[in-house]
Formats: sequence, C-alpha cells, structure tokens
Amino acid sequence: MTDIAPPKCAIVTGAATGLGNGIALRLLSDGWCVLATDLNADVDDRFGPGTFDGRVRTAVADVSDPRTAEALVRSAMASFGRIDALINNAGIGGPGGNLDEIAIDDVQHTLDVNLLGVVRLCQAVIPHFTAQGSGRIVNIGSVYAQRPVVGGSAYIMSKAAVHALSHCLAMELGPRGITVNTVAPGYMLTRMHREEIALQARAAGIDDHEMQDRLRAEVPVGRHGTGADVAGAVVWLLADDASYVTGQTIGVNGGIVVS
Repeated sequence: MTDIAPPKCAIVTGAATGLGNGIALRLLSDGWCVLATDLNADVDDRFGPGTFDGRVRTAVADVSDPRTAEALVRSAMASFGRIDALINNAGIGGPGGNLDEIAIDDVQHTLDVNLLGVVRLCQAVIPHFTAQGSGRIVNIGSVYAQRPVVGGSAYIMSKAAVHALSHCLAMELGPRGITVNTVAPGYMLTRMHREEIALQARAAGIDDHEMQDRLRAEVPVGRHGTGADVAGAVVWLLADDASYVTGQTIGVNGGIVVS
C-alpha cells in the first residue's frame, strides 16, 4: 500500500482580496493547506470554517507589527505541523506625489509594510525551512520597481528593495535547499492599481477610464492582468519543475517590460 503524502502548506499574506486572494484560492484548489492572512477582517469571511476540507486557516494581522511574523509562523505550525512555502504578497500603495511633497511618516509606513514586513516573515520562517532542508519563498514585487513612474517613489523604492532582498536571500539560502524568487506583476486591475490609475489620471488631466485605456494600450498582449495570471506564476515557482530556479524576478506583465 502506497503512503499518501500529506498536503504541503503555505502562508499567504494579503489574502483577503486582489492578487493574494487569487494566490490562496489557487493553492487551495491544487490541494495545499493555506494560512491566509490579511489586515482586512474580510479574510475570515472569504475562507470560512469548514471550507476546503479544513485545509485553510485565517489570521487578521498587520505585517508591519514586529510581533506578527513569529505569531503567523506559530499559527501555521500549530494548524498544519509544517510550512513549505511563504508568499509575501501584503502591500500598500503608499503616498502619491514627488518625494519632496510627501511626509516622511508615510514613507516609513510604506517601508514598514512592503519591505520590513517581508523581511520579518522571511526571518521567522527560515529556521523551519533550514531544519527540514527545503522551502520556497516567493515575494511579490512590482513592474514599477523595473519601470518607475513619477509620483510613486515610496512604493517603488519599497518594491525595488524586495527584488534585491530576493536576490540576496537566494544566494544565502540556496545551500540550505531553499529557493527565493520574486514575481513582479504588471498592470493588474486590483484596488491598488485603480488608485494608481486615478492618481495618474489627475496628473494628466483626464478621466480614469481614459487613463485605464492608455495603460492597457501599452501592454503587448492587449489586456490588464488578473489574480489568476499571478497565481499561475507563483504555483510554478512552488512546483518541483522550478526546483532549479532561484534569485529570479519573474515578470507577469503582458510584455510591458521584457528582459
């Protein structure tokens, strides 16, 4: 009789809506266990008790809080007994405006969420991955870290730092059997991107619909991306087929940046 391997387990941050929700749902549909966490209490409603054969747990948590990372790792271990992957998706858009126009407190908060939240979760999960000799970290970056725009310096610097962090961790953790990669989404019709569209539209003196059309026209494949597009890249990076892939930035952007 063949033993059935237990399901793999992942922590997904920012899982209540948008890209994180798409990633969590895809993992669950593929048979993973997931600790779905978000600052938004809607995460509890989206992954209610008894759904997905009990393979999902939720946590309302703020990744910028220094206590959160260790608490989430403890929760995942208590719920599932193992952690195989960490998907750092939680993030905020930060203040809009040129650097000399925005408050340093807003810059600090953006870095606390988008960068230090990622750093702390990586620090918390690495000992578990090291002990088992395997693990996957996927950090969600942004096309704007590769293709900056005016008025988004706080967000862009935070995501550029996440890209660099993935590179550094890949070199540090490769000998331990741990891979670390970044997925850099392009124009995704999330709440955050709609806010960016509104900001760019105001700067250009046009309405939001016209700006959305302009942005879509920049994309060679002719459309905005979806959570499913990003989730597909994430699950590939978690699969055995990607075991030799680390330190990479995978653009899911419809071709607006090519490399």
